[in-house]
Parts: sequence; C-alpha cells; structure tokens
Amino acid sequence: MTRIHWHKKTKDAKGQQKLKRRAMLNLAAHSFSTVGYKQTSMDDIAAALAVTKPALYYYAKNKEDILMQCARISLERVELCFTSAKEVQGNGLDRIRVFFRVYANMVVSEFGSALMREARRNLTGENQKNLRQTMIDGQNFLESIIAEGIKDGSIRDCDSKRLAHVLFSAFNQMPIWYNPKGPLNPESIADEMLELIIHGVGAKNT
Repeated sequence: MTRIHWHKKTKDAKGQQKLKRRAMLNLAAHSFSTVGYKQTSMDDIAAALAVTKPALYYYAKNKEDILMQCARISLERVELCFTSAKEVQGNGLDRIRVFFRVYANMVVSEFGSALMREARRNLTGENQKNLRQTMIDGQNFLESIIAEGIKDGSIRDCDSKRLAHVLFSAFNQMPIWYNPKGPLNPESIADEMLELIIHGVGAKNT
C-alpha cells in the first residue's frame, strides 16, 4: 500500500488527496466491519490515521458520509459482478455461477462487510434511498438472468423474484460467518452454496 504523508506537500496535490481519502476509507471500512459503525467515532478514525478530526472533514461531511463512501466502493465492485455475468458465453445458470463467484469475493471484503452489515441499517435519508435503489437494480438484474435461464432450460420454471431473494439472502450473510483463514476461498464457497441451492440437500437415492 502506498504510504500516505498527510502533512507533506507534493506537486501532485490531487493525487495526494485521492490517496488520503482512500486511506481514510480503508481504515473506516476495517473499523466498521470489525468494531461496528456505531462503535466507531470520527475521533477513532482520526487517531488511527494520526491526524486531527478537523482534517477528516475535508474528505467527508460526517461519519455517515464516510460510511456512504465505503458503500459506494462496494457498489462499484457489484458492478463488476454484473459485467462478469454479462460477458459469460453460456446459459442463464452459467451466468449466475459467475455472478456469485465474483459477488462472494466482494461481500467478504472489508468494504463488502461494511456495506452488508452496517450501511444497510445505518444510512439514513437520501443515502438510504440511494442505497435501496441500487439494491433494487441488482435484484432486477439477477431476476433477468434467472428469467434467461428459465427460457433456455438451464433453470427450472420457478418464481424468479423468490429465487433472487433466496440467493442474495444466502450470500449476503457471508460476512457474518466467513473465515478468511479457513480452508476454502470465497469462490469455492460460492460454488458449494450454489450446488446446495441448485440440487437441494436431499440424497440422490431419496
């Protein structure tokens, strides 16, 4: 990681500001995902960065603004899930597999955890409204992939909205129980979860 010199003048002022903002967000996402949003104060973030609290207000209006900026980074990564799924040369089920392999990596990151565990319940007003709309857009996108799968025969006829809810509900819980030191990486866990959902839990001979 590039070292940030908060008090050092540089010819690339805009570049330095960008690095400072990202350093603040990296630290905040880590704290939000490990300690919790309500348990993290602006003073805590400033102290961890070894800067004064007023210095943070150049990059964010308040703590909720920092949380929203963290959420935006996660949502940009969700866009990569959409792009990856769209680029798949396969059927609807193939697209779902790729989508959630990428999504699993996003959701267990510190920014993803901050989004799923903290932003969804702590953002207010327009921030909450904007986040909710983005979630709806994601829901609609997944439903369209499921509809494609039903049409091409790779997914059995079902309620696409309900299946999308089941899939997102399952994967959005990953930040709660995922162990980065465990034997499986996020992609492998995604494959395992999808197999359970696709084929069920009943033994083959039952």
